[in-house]
Order: sequence, then C-alpha cells, then structure tokens
Amino acid sequence: MTGVQAHPDPRQLLEAFEAFTAASEHLQTRYEALQAQLGQLQGELQTVIEAVPFAIWVLAEDGSLRFTNRPQGLEGRFLQDPAPWESGSPGGPRRFQTTEGRELIFEEERRAAPHGGTIVTLRDVTEAVLRAQQATREDRLAGMGRMAAELAHEIRNPLGSLALFSGMLVEDLADQAGPLDLARKMQEGVGRLNRVVGNTLAFSRDLHPKDGAVTLRAFWEEALRSTTLLEALSWENQIPETATWRGDPDLLRQVAQNLLQNATRAMEDAPSPRIVLAAAEERLEDRPCWHLTLSDNGRGIPQEALSKVFDPFFSTFGGGTGLGLAVCHRIIVAHGGLLFIESQVGRGTTVHLRLAAATIA
Repeated sequence: MTGVQAHPDPRQLLEAFEAFTAASEHLQTRYEALQAQLGQLQGELQTVIEAVPFAIWVLAEDGSLRFTNRPQGLEGRFLQDPAPWESGSPGGPRRFQTTEGRELIFEEERRAAPHGGTIVTLRDVTEAVLRAQQATREDRLAGMGRMAAELAHEIRNPLGSLALFSGMLVEDLADQAGPLDLARKMQEGVGRLNRVVGNTLAFSRDLHPKDGAVTLRAFWEEALRSTTLLEALSWENQIPETATWRGDPDLLRQVAQNLLQNATRAMEDAPSPRIVLAAAEERLEDRPCWHLTLSDNGRGIPQEALSKVFDPFFSTFGGGTGLGLAVCHRIIVAHGGLLFIESQVGRGTTVHLRLAAATIA
C-alpha cells in the first residue's frame, strides 16, 4: 500500500512563524535592554574609576597601555626614573614634583592582571607622610623641651647673679678703658645667654591658643610692615581677600615674624631678594582650611640639614639661637595645623602652613 505524504497545515506554519517572530523580537528587546544596561554600568564604572583619588594603569604583557583613568598624565615629573607605567618601575614610595615645584609622595603598587599584564596604582600619601613626620618631630621636640626647661631653670639663678655682678663691674671700671672694654664684653655675653635661657623657657612652656579669627591678607601685610626687612627686598602678596585662619593672633604673629626673619637672613646675598605670599583653599575631612605658602629666593637649605631645621638650637645661620622654627612648629601643632618646608640650595625656600578656616561675619 502506497503511503500518502501529508502536507503541513499552512495555518500551523503561520502560527509557528508568528511565534518565532515574537520570540525573536522579545529577545532583541531584551538584548537591547541588556546592552543599554551594560552601557550604563560601564559609564558609571568609568565615572567611579575617574573619580577615585588614585591613578590606575592597566598594562599588557608587552608593556603597552590597555587602560588608564589619567589619560592626560600627571602634571609634573617623577624624581626617580622610570615612571610607574614604564617597565622596571620599582614600586613603593615615589617622589614627584608638580609643575608648580611642590614635592608630593606617592605609593606605587603593582599586581598581576587576571588575564596577563600588570595593574599599577598610584596613591597620594603626602598628607599621611607629612602628618607622621610632624608627629615624630613633636614627640622629639617635647622631650627636648622638657630637658631644656630643666637646664634653663638650673642656669637662670646663677646667670642672674652674673648679670648683676657684671653690671657692677662695668660701673666700677668706668675710668679704666682697657678693663672696662673686657667687662662690657662679659656683660654682653651674659645678656646673650640670658636671652637664650628666656627663649628656651618660652619654647618649653605649654601653649593654649585663644580662639580667634585672622584675615590672612591683612595679617601678613601688617607682619611684613612690622618686620625689619632688607631695603632692597620686594614682596608680593597674592593671598585672596577671603582667606582666613582660626587661631590665636598673638601666637600666629610670632610665627609670621620668625618666618619673615629667616627669609630675610636667607636672602642677604641675593641680588634681587623677593618674598611671595600665596594661599589656596583646601578641604580636610570635609572641613575648610587655608594652605598658605611663603616663598623666598634666598640661599636655600641643604638637603642634609632640612630634617634638622625644627630641632632646638640648630641653625643654618651663624649666631642664631636655633629656636625660631622650633617655636613655629609648636605653635602650629597647638592649633592643629600643618607646617613643612621645601627648599633647594641656590633657588630658595618655601614654607607651607595650613590651618582651619575661620568664619568672619
């Protein structure tokens, strides 16, 4: 018996085709929705990566760049080669100099990428390093201060007697030129020692800053006018009118006078001595601060001396007591601020001061 071949029902074929078309359209819609969602996620991820406070480079196995969130690079240069995105980079702490001349410290970390190559991250740890250095310095200065205070108290009484007797000796030898000159030199030496003892006691005493507000531009204008500066010295005050500090004006005036005196002495041999004051607003832990810089074009401080300039009785100037910067440090720390110095021999010194901003009605 010969079989009869059955023909498919056209209506069934049409229904199947319509079902297939509907499924395809549904899949296409889902695909487009997923593509849009993926695009949104990629955009959000890109925004997050660009906003993170550290730089990222993803390098292929041959060292070529796959991705970076710093396509414009960094504005400045690394003080040791090679750069983090170059082969042979050592990792760890890296010193970096900005185009404005400020030195930053980055922490470089390198790790293998999941599918080959290297992921390099660079994190700015300048604030943490400076804070740690300042805390270590404060501990050292506190110990020195206690010891200096004990010595100063021991010396002060016999020194007072020496001052009294040297004054009487000057009076008794008034008609003897040679011995009188020697007596006066002794009196001057006792006077210098007495000033050192007084400065030492001032350095070692506890500080309790009064709560006040300082308008920086006017404050430094007054400090510049009240300080004995070089006749040929020019200075430029770039501090914004809105810049303020919250602190004790009397204590901060001591800081200003000490720093201006140091800058003036450093520029004694400069052909065109110049001081530049500037300030920029910053936010630290969501609190407004003002970061002030005082720059001179003096002789600069040797690198080996830079770590000692805050030590009591250490001075790069002949005849100095070496207490000026130590006192500045204690005052700024008592205000909860930050103080550090950058310097290059033959190019000058920049002092950085950062304190909380004040609200002035």
